[in-house]
Amino acid sequence: MTSKSREYFTSLIVNSKNLNKKEKDILVRRLRGSTLARIGRRYKLTAERIRQIEEGALIKLGKKISKLLLFD
Repeated sequence: MTSKSREYFTSLIVNSKNLNKKEKDILVRRLRGSTLARIGRRYKLTAERIRQIEEGALIKLGKKISKLLLFD
């Protein structure tokens, strides 16, 4: 992924009103290359739980993007 793409997606995540603070942080850290295990240690959660949070956040983000594309 190019740095411009990473910047764009980071901005999209940070400015999303659909995501809570933890979801935003997890997605941004994953974009920057952090592992699930490393993020899990930060939050005192398992890597699997971080993966589940990440998946839910991506679904929320995808729904928001779909709405923007369809109704903008």
